[in-house]
Parts: sequence; C-alpha cells; structure tokens
Amino acid sequence: MELMRQLITEFPNQMRDAWKVVENSPIDLEGFIPKGALILGMGGSGISGVIASRMLAATSPVPIQANSDYSIPGWVGADTLVIACSYSGNTEETLIALKLAQERGARIVAITSGGQLGELADQHGWPSVRFPGGQPPRSQFGYAFTSVFHVLHAAGLASDKQRAAFGRVGDHLAAGQENAISRGESLSELLDGRKVLLYGDASQEGLIIRWRQQLNENSKLLCSHHVFPEMNHNELVGWESGDEQIMALVFQTPEDHPRTRARMDVCMEIFQEQGADVVVIEGDGDDAILRFFDLVHVGDWTSLLLAESSGVDPVAIENIDHLKDALSKIPY
Repeated sequence: MELMRQLITEFPNQMRDAWKVVENSPIDLEGFIPKGALILGMGGSGISGVIASRMLAATSPVPIQANSDYSIPGWVGADTLVIACSYSGNTEETLIALKLAQERGARIVAITSGGQLGELADQHGWPSVRFPGGQPPRSQFGYAFTSVFHVLHAAGLASDKQRAAFGRVGDHLAAGQENAISRGESLSELLDGRKVLLYGDASQEGLIIRWRQQLNENSKLLCSHHVFPEMNHNELVGWESGDEQIMALVFQTPEDHPRTRARMDVCMEIFQEQGADVVVIEGDGDDAILRFFDLVHVGDWTSLLLAESSGVDPVAIENIDHLKDALSKIPY
C-alpha cells in the first residue's frame, strides 16, 4: 500500500517533471499537416487518448480518435498522425495496431519509457517522448497525458493556451493536495460497500473512465459509468430497479452543455426517488485543465483510501497478471 500512496502523493511533482520532459522533447513533424489523428493505447496509457480526444473534440480542426484495440480504422493512412502510447513499451494490442498503422504509411510518434516501442522508435527514427519507467502505468498518467497533449499541440491540434496550462498543474495540485485528500476521504467512506455508478456530460467521459479505472485497479471495485445525454435514452429506464445500495457520483463542470445540466437535475431526483444516494463532483481551478487534473487527483485519493479501508493492495493486479501469463503461452 505504501508504494501507491507515495506515487499519488508525488503526483504534483510528477506533473512538474512531465512538463520539463515535454519542454525538452521537441516534436518535429517536418511540416506534416494531418487530416486525422489516432491515439493508440490501453488501460493507464490509453486513457490519455480518450481524454484528449474528448477535450479537443470541439476545437481540433481534424478528428482525433482514441484506439484501444488490435485493429485500426480503415481511414488511417499516409495523412494520419498516429500516436502510440505505451508506458512499458510492450503492450501487445498497441504494438499490433502500430504495425498496421506503419504498413499504411501513417506518420508515427511514440510515447513510452522504453521496451519494444522505444526500440522501434529508435530503429525507424520516429519522434518520441520518453519518461521514467518501472512503476504501475496508471500511476504515471501525468507523464502520458502531458506527452499526448504535447504531440497534438505540435501537430496543430491543440492551442498554445491549452498546452501552457499544463505548466501550472504541478503547483495547483500541490497547493490543493490536502483538500484533495479530504474530499477523497469523504468519498471513500460513502462508497464503501456500495454499488457505484459514475455519470457526467459526454465531454467528460475520459475523466469518468479514469475514475472507473482507478476504482477497478486500486480499490478492486466493480463499478460502471455512462454519460449524458445518451444515458437518458436507455440506462435511465433501468433506474426503475435502482435502490438504496447505489451511490451515484455525478460529475459537473462549467463546460457541460446547459441542456445536459437540466437533464442531470431531473435525473438526480429520479435516482434519489429510487433510494440511491447522489453526490455531485466538481473540480477546483480557474480553467478547464486545472479543474480536470484536480478531479483526477481526487479520484486517485478516493481509490487509494477505499483500498486501504478495505484492506486490499492497490498495486496488485492479480487477474491481469494471470491473463498475461495465459496469453504468453498462445502464439500470435
């Protein structure tokens, strides 16, 4: 438990170092202007692509899509920027998808601590961002996401203002650390022994998935997520079987669509009428990126404190290790 607590405590410093890493890792695309961007990655590495694609959806001049699979979309070709993000550099699905992108002539950038992806980047001369390895990938989110955003900025898909905000994140998180721990403590007490459902605006789905992943891996908790307004057209009907065992966390940000906010208000009343408890989750900060990282940090603390109170090891991933061992015996 001490390792994960240390890693989460040091997250503000990780963000400071991540900024230094990207500042010293210029990405030269030699004038290449992509018609689309695909971000390859799984789990703790892949979530960066999901978040970036959502965060930039309304402003990027070309489509940005996250890809967590062995295969890649048919539209990927020579005019596509492909960002391969793997903390270890050895993620099976990412490497296989990368090979397909390479065969189609895509422009490739690597983000990794080394491994096979690092070797491929060196072999082919791909631009890359490298950062320290040896830790659970989910604990190194700061390096991965800062690097993904850095590459997208180099490709002209993220603004100078958005990228510059990353340079303030470390100090912002350090100043708010005690507050993040306090909120995490309160939430972990509320979630203990409950069925947890996570909701928010579609634009915040990446953030919500990050919370789900941390609760899955650190707390060993099964939970689910959905987004507004889509959940209003299916899952909301399922709430007829909702009960007092459910804890609904509803993420709200100033960036939410106003009609989505109205939907949230009505739905939270429905949740409560079914006996569920509802907690609204909001971030601290004077811009969207600072609020986003504040909520990431609160989620990390919530998952750790729930793990500690439940007596489970937040670092262990026994089922994933078992799966990897079984797959290693099956050739591909």
